[in-house]
Amino acid sequence: MNQPEVIFVSVVILMDGPRMLVNLRPEGSYFGGWWEWPGGKQNPGEDAEQCARRELREEIGLQAGPLRLYHTATVEYPGRAVHLNFFVGRPLAGSTPRPDALEHRWLTAAQVRELRFLEPNLPVLQRLTEDPPALE
Repeated sequence: MNQPEVIFVSVVILMDGPRMLVNLRPEGSYFGGWWEWPGGKQNPGEDAEQCARRELREEIGLQAGPLRLYHTATVEYPGRAVHLNFFVGRPLAGSTPRPDALEHRWLTAAQVRELRFLEPNLPVLQRLTEDPPALE
Protein backbone atom coordinates (compact mmCIF):
# COMPACT_ATOMS: atom_id res chain seq x y z
CA MET A 1 0.00 0.00 0.00
CA ASN A 2 1.34 3.45 -0.89
CA GLN A 3 2.28 5.84 1.87
CA PRO A 4 0.32 9.11 1.72
CA GLU A 5 2.15 12.24 0.61
CA VAL A 6 3.35 14.27 3.62
CA ILE A 7 3.06 18.04 3.36
CA PHE A 8 5.05 20.10 5.87
CA VAL A 9 3.34 23.27 7.09
CA SER A 10 4.55 25.95 9.50
CA VAL A 11 2.17 28.09 11.53
CA VAL A 12 2.99 31.30 13.45
CA ILE A 13 1.12 32.25 16.61
CA LEU A 14 2.11 35.85 17.27
CA MET A 15 1.16 36.99 20.76
CA ASP A 16 0.70 40.54 22.01
CA GLY A 17 -0.23 40.22 25.67
CA PRO A 18 -3.42 38.13 25.83
CA ARG A 19 -4.18 38.70 22.14
CA MET A 20 -3.02 36.64 19.16
CA LEU A 21 -2.91 37.37 15.44
CA VAL A 22 -5.37 35.48 13.24
CA ASN A 23 -6.13 35.94 9.56
CA LEU A 24 -8.99 35.09 7.24
CA ARG A 25 -8.31 32.61 4.43
CA PRO A 26 -9.26 34.23 1.11
CA GLU A 27 -12.56 33.22 -0.52
CA GLY A 28 -11.95 30.75 -3.33
CA SER A 29 -8.95 29.20 -1.56
CA TYR A 30 -8.94 25.84 0.24
CA PHE A 31 -11.09 26.47 3.35
CA GLY A 32 -11.73 30.02 2.13
CA GLY A 33 -13.66 32.09 4.66
CA TRP A 34 -12.17 30.21 7.64
CA TRP A 35 -9.85 31.85 10.18
CA GLU A 36 -6.38 30.58 11.04
CA TRP A 37 -2.99 31.63 12.28
CA PRO A 38 -0.63 32.75 9.49
CA GLY A 39 1.28 29.92 7.89
CA GLY A 40 1.71 27.67 4.91
CA LYS A 41 3.66 24.99 3.08
CA GLN A 42 7.37 24.59 3.55
CA ASN A 43 9.43 25.13 0.37
CA PRO A 44 12.29 22.83 -0.65
CA GLY A 45 15.51 23.79 1.15
CA GLU A 46 13.60 25.77 3.79
CA ASP A 47 13.44 24.71 7.43
CA ALA A 48 10.25 24.97 9.46
CA GLU A 49 11.14 28.28 11.14
CA GLN A 50 12.23 29.89 7.87
CA CYS A 51 8.90 28.84 6.40
CA ALA A 52 7.00 30.34 9.35
CA ARG A 53 8.77 33.67 8.97
CA ARG A 54 8.28 33.75 5.17
CA GLU A 55 4.57 32.95 5.42
CA LEU A 56 4.06 35.67 8.06
CA ARG A 57 5.75 38.23 5.76
CA GLU A 58 3.84 37.07 2.67
CA GLU A 59 0.40 36.92 4.28
CA ILE A 60 0.51 39.89 6.66
CA GLY A 61 3.80 41.71 6.12
CA LEU A 62 4.84 41.39 9.76
CA GLN A 63 8.17 40.21 11.09
CA ALA A 64 8.54 38.22 14.28
CA GLY A 65 11.14 38.38 17.01
CA PRO A 66 12.45 35.08 18.37
CA LEU A 67 10.17 32.12 17.55
CA ARG A 68 9.91 28.94 19.59
CA LEU A 69 8.44 25.63 18.44
CA TYR A 70 5.36 25.20 20.64
CA HIS A 71 3.49 22.22 19.22
CA THR A 72 3.61 19.69 16.39
CA ALA A 73 0.81 17.56 14.98
CA THR A 74 0.14 15.42 11.94
CA VAL A 75 -3.34 15.52 10.43
CA GLU A 76 -4.41 12.69 8.11
CA TYR A 77 -6.50 13.42 5.04
CA PRO A 78 -7.42 11.01 2.22
CA GLY A 79 -4.21 10.41 0.24
CA ARG A 80 -2.06 12.83 2.22
CA ALA A 81 -0.88 13.81 5.66
CA VAL A 82 -0.13 17.34 6.83
CA HIS A 83 2.63 17.76 9.42
CA LEU A 84 2.08 21.03 11.31
CA ASN A 85 4.80 22.92 13.18
CA PHE A 86 3.31 25.63 15.41
CA PHE A 87 5.68 28.42 16.45
CA VAL A 88 4.98 31.11 19.06
CA GLY A 89 6.54 34.52 19.39
CA ARG A 90 5.96 38.24 19.46
CA PRO A 91 5.93 40.70 16.58
CA LEU A 92 9.20 42.50 16.00
CA ALA A 93 9.03 46.04 17.42
CA GLY A 94 8.08 48.50 14.70
CA SER A 95 6.86 45.81 12.29
CA THR A 96 3.58 46.78 10.62
CA PRO A 97 1.18 44.94 8.29
CA ARG A 98 1.37 45.57 4.55
CA PRO A 99 -1.49 47.60 3.05
CA ASP A 100 -2.52 44.54 0.99
CA ALA A 101 -2.28 42.07 3.90
CA LEU A 102 -4.87 39.36 4.33
CA GLU A 103 -7.75 40.39 6.57
CA HIS A 104 -6.47 39.89 10.11
CA ARG A 105 -7.32 40.65 13.72
CA TRP A 106 -5.67 40.60 17.14
CA LEU A 107 -8.01 38.58 19.38
CA THR A 108 -8.08 36.77 22.70
CA ALA A 109 -8.44 32.98 22.74
CA ALA A 110 -12.09 33.38 23.78
CA GLN A 111 -12.73 35.65 20.78
CA VAL A 112 -10.98 33.22 18.43
CA ARG A 113 -13.28 30.42 19.64
CA GLU A 114 -16.23 32.45 18.33
CA LEU A 115 -14.82 32.34 14.77
CA ARG A 116 -14.97 29.58 12.19
CA PHE A 117 -11.40 28.50 13.02
CA LEU A 118 -9.55 25.66 11.27
CA GLU A 119 -10.16 22.45 13.20
CA PRO A 120 -6.54 21.18 13.39
CA ASN A 121 -5.72 24.43 15.23
CA LEU A 122 -8.31 23.92 17.99
CA PRO A 123 -6.21 21.63 20.25
CA VAL A 124 -3.38 24.17 20.07
CA LEU A 125 -5.78 27.01 20.91
CA GLN A 126 -6.89 24.98 23.96
CA ARG A 127 -3.26 24.41 24.98
CA LEU A 128 -2.55 28.15 24.68
CA THR A 129 -5.34 28.74 27.21
CA GLU A 130 -4.23 26.02 29.64
CA ASP A 131 -0.46 26.38 29.22
CA PRO A 132 0.40 29.87 27.90
CA PRO A 133 3.90 30.01 26.43
CA ALA A 134 6.64 32.02 28.11
CA LEU A 135 7.80 34.48 25.47
CA GLU A 136 10.96 36.54 25.29
